[in-house]
Amino acid sequence: MIVYEIYPISFCDSNNDGIGDLNGIASKLEYIQSMGFNAIWLNPFYRSPFKDGGYDVEDFFDVDPCFGTMNDFKKLADKAHKLGIKIIVDLVAGHAALSNPDFLESAKAERNDKSDLFIWNDNPWDKGSNMISGMFDRHGCYMVNFFAHQPAFNYGFNRIDHPSWQMSYKDKRTFKTREYMLRVMRYWLDNGADGFRVDMADSLVKNDDDKTATIEVWNWMFRKIRKEYPDAFFVSEWSYPERSFKAGFDADFVLDHWDNFYHRLFRSNSSTRGTSVINGNNDVKFTIKDMRNRFNEAEKHKAYLALISGNHDTWRIANYLDHKQLKMFYMFLFCMPGIPFVLYGDEIEMKTIHIPSKDGGYQRTGTRLPMIWNDNKPYHGFTKDSEPYLPFFKENTFSVKQAVKDKESIYNFIRALTALRKEISDLSDPHVEIKEKNRVFIFKRGKHLLIMNMSDKEYAFKGEVIISSDKFEGKLPADVAILIKKTN
Repeated sequence: MIVYEIYPISFCDSNNDGIGDLNGIASKLEYIQSMGFNAIWLNPFYRSPFKDGGYDVEDFFDVDPCFGTMNDFKKLADKAHKLGIKIIVDLVAGHAALSNPDFLESAKAERNDKSDLFIWNDNPWDKGSNMISGMFDRHGCYMVNFFAHQPAFNYGFNRIDHPSWQMSYKDKRTFKTREYMLRVMRYWLDNGADGFRVDMADSLVKNDDDKTATIEVWNWMFRKIRKEYPDAFFVSEWSYPERSFKAGFDADFVLDHWDNFYHRLFRSNSSTRGTSVINGNNDVKFTIKDMRNRFNEAEKHKAYLALISGNHDTWRIANYLDHKQLKMFYMFLFCMPGIPFVLYGDEIEMKTIHIPSKDGGYQRTGTRLPMIWNDNKPYHGFTKDSEPYLPFFKENTFSVKQAVKDKESIYNFIRALTALRKEISDLSDPHVEIKEKNRVFIFKRGKHLLIMNMSDKEYAFKGEVIISSDKFEGKLPADVAILIKKTN
């Protein structure tokens, strides 16, 4: 798969209310297909109070009216499938919204069949770590999974510190939560989804430092769901492939974490997170150990790394790299084993802008701005004449219309790379051999080599150049990547 991520609020508004919607996404499927993507990942479009961008789910079994209806989702999925595009939706497995009806049932003073579906202690005055009290009549505090308005589902505890209210993850009462999440999975798979990106996949069982219990819970759920839906695809927001693959996931994201190879290679940040190799050359401490380990782990489990250009939670890659460096980055993204994920708008070099928080986005809000389809001001084809839910900024001016015409655009470079990835089977091979010397990185991909010159010197090579991130003659210049067919 080659996946395109969409934040629904900001992609395309079909009914002129300033909010992107499912019908708007459906109207742009041919555009997504034209770039070579054969799957889309939809961020949450479920009914929600939107205190965390839709990751606070009020109803796991319905579409929020701002995005359309269940029938709109079914039509979107049907059209996508006819175009050969899979639909991956978010599965928020660890928590719900405070307004979720099942949580509100659990919050009642009287015991009922939902009382054990979420984690509660037995004392409203015992406000320990991640516990909130005084919001409901139940005699206790509820535990949060992320923000205060996201109560944690009760998958149980691995280590029991408080026997009066903490349940073992093996306690049958906690299995109600597993069955609840299986119902959610079945519902969306039955209605056109092809799989799930699982939000905070490692957060299920509490007091589970080594995640062995969480892995066991996922194994239990996968044994059931894969019998019923053997082709369903699951990618985890875990960024720990050894654990994710043991849990049974098909793919695991390599996220923008300061200590992994993805960040160290391409994303510089504040002084506390270091400078990336692409911007720091020999001054940056870097080893290829983490990169090798992650790819080896994927190959061993017959699974995939999910490499990202970015996502709705990260600063955009164009904030870190210039146009030339971006092409080098995309060479890496599309020539390595695994599943490439590209965030909407990255193909037109959109940047994250500092703006006030909305929907609990905080510093992430500026990544989620509206797509720039054309040059018609003020709304650039995103909506007709309604003020967009999130604003446009003059710092982002390059449009899809411009990118399509510009032969040197990232949009057209991605098109070339997706075509190559489908044409050259080596680029889908799970095996990669990695070497690095003096900031020249060489990745063996069957009969092909990806060479990235991140040094400050030219590099001599032999072989037929298939594609390069920049024009050159003779030796490979600094900050240029090439894919070559090996010579004998």
